[in-house]
Amino acid sequence: MSNFSSLIAHGGSNCTDAEWDEYVCMGNVRDNETPSEWMDRIWPRLQYFRKNDLLPTESKKYLKARKLVLVPTLGTYAPAIGLAICFSCDQLTYTGERTANIGNYNHIGMERHWKFSCSGNKYCGVNHDEYLKIMQKSNSAYSGASISTFNFDDMYALHRYKLWMQNAIRKIERAREVGRKIQACITIQRKFIEWYYRHSGLCASLLAEHYQLLWVVREEMRQINNV
Repeated sequence: MSNFSSLIAHGGSNCTDAEWDEYVCMGNVRDNETPSEWMDRIWPRLQYFRKNDLLPTESKKYLKARKLVLVPTLGTYAPAIGLAICFSCDQLTYTGERTANIGNYNHIGMERHWKFSCSGNKYCGVNHDEYLKIMQKSNSAYSGASISTFNFDDMYALHRYKLWMQNAIRKIERAREVGRKIQACITIQRKFIEWYYRHSGLCASLLAEHYQLLWVVREEMRQINNV
């Protein structure tokens, strides 16, 4: 098989025939295997495929989980089961159940994850300078100067960048809200400690110990809100 034929047969990846067979089976969740167990089982080999750029085009940003189903007289097939491993945050992601009217529900679910909850940004693939260049090209295209210069790849790159911006804005808003709550708790607790021990003659060292415990509580609250 020529290199070009191999690329076509292997979905645009550079893997060998043996590696392609391994990839095809990699997404299959075994019977009596939880999604977490499936992820742990394939993780070392999945990292090898990612590091060496052996994944096909459809799996560059995430890997869909599948389940082998036996159909009498027809054999087996492996439909997606609404789960995927996101390569931006390396986490299992629920992409939703398939409906009769939505064929590409896994990708729609992944975009929802990237927009609302992904902690990484590798899915974006566009930095700010590239975004500005594409926007400049977009403005030229819409003005009628050169429509052919603005293609689907540019449009989808803008779409991914906007998903990242919406995700980043939500993270900032959550961080600010958490910061306000933590500051409010610290202020209330500090005022209470100062008031409670004001007339009891508490020594400075013991008061300092209580303040240290207060900072431990603050850090625990921060970790809980970051989960």
